[in-house]
Amino acid sequence: MLIPKTKAKEFERFGFKKCKGEYGKNGCYYLCVARGVKMLFVSDVCFAVMDWGKHDPRIHKNANCRYNDNRTYLDIIYELIKADMLESDNMKVGYKENSISHKRGEP
Repeated sequence: MLIPKTKAKEFERFGFKKCKGEYGKNGCYYLCVARGVKMLFVSDVCFAVMDWGKHDPRIHKNANCRYNDNRTYLDIIYELIKADMLESDNMKVGYKENSISHKRGEP
């Protein structure tokens, strides 16, 4: 799972827009991705990828989406990781604890 390393407001530099309603009041941001019809959602403590639904209460009537952008949601996530905006929560817990070999009882 990916988690933000910075405040959600910093994601505006990458085109994220503040959510509407209560989500926006709580500092949540989103970016819709036309290729793959996905929505990237971020708060100060959570980063998520979801299917982009037309009636999502977080998204404005005119969704924050660049239709001529050829990037996929994975391309954008990669850029966010390179920019040191996201990290894996495995880094905080420790990779070995979550590894498949550890679950099988291997060292």
